[in-house]
Amino acid sequence: MKEIIIPSVVLLLLTTMVVAGLLFYFRLLRHRTEIAAMSEYRRLAEQTLRNQERLQAQLADLTDRLSDVEQLLRSVG
Repeated sequence: MKEIIIPSVVLLLLTTMVVAGLLFYFRLLRHRTEIAAMSEYRRLAEQTLRNQERLQAQLADLTDRLSDVEQLLRSVG
């Protein structure tokens, strides 16, 4: 009976270590994938911010132009 217990315990420990190693590996892969996705979201957020700033500047320019046109129309009318 003792001849079976020691190899069984060793096999159980080895199996546990292999399973733990695989779990760690797959968690690491998932974490790397999440980091890549987050960097893509960050890049898109920065691009959106630049676009918003550009559109805000264009809107301010158009507002100024509209004010000039309104003043011109008031002076003519």
